[in-house]
Amino acid sequence: MKLLINDANILIDIVKLGLVEAFLSLDFDLHTTDFVFAELDDQQQKDISSERLKIITTVNQQDFTSIMSLLNAHKGLSFEDCSVWHYTQKLEGTLITGDGALRKKALQSGLNVKGIIYIIEEIKNNGLLPLQTCIEKLTELKVINNRLPLQEIDKRIEIWMMER
Repeated sequence: MKLLINDANILIDIVKLGLVEAFLSLDFDLHTTDFVFAELDDQQQKDISSERLKIITTVNQQDFTSIMSLLNAHKGLSFEDCSVWHYTQKLEGTLITGDGALRKKALQSGLNVKGIIYIIEEIKNNGLLPLQTCIEKLTELKVINNRLPLQEIDKRIEIWMMER
């Protein structure tokens, strides 16, 4: 089963879009870090909490040191960003983030990186929500998160509308 390490912005968008049930139904091994989970507000934590989303707790010094090394080497990234980067490397997973700086640096290091568009596409491809609902969620995504690649979202919407 493919392992996904989720950054806070992804989890926040999942909650805001009302996609929690579909997200947790995906056939992936879903993880985030304790540091990222702590970035969510109380309601978001409550909404996304599930046995399906595993919280990685940093308890050993070696992991903490590795996270700090990434933080010191990559200005502009937060400790939380570096925690998901570290565990994506360590567990050989896929990093799921909408953070442009984290995405760029993680890709340069050789990590597999995807974003919220990928998650919605997987929800669609697995039939967890109807096509029209997925199109509506992409449209809504443009409103709630304007830092995403809007041209890519528009392209996906156009392709999906032709599938109807």
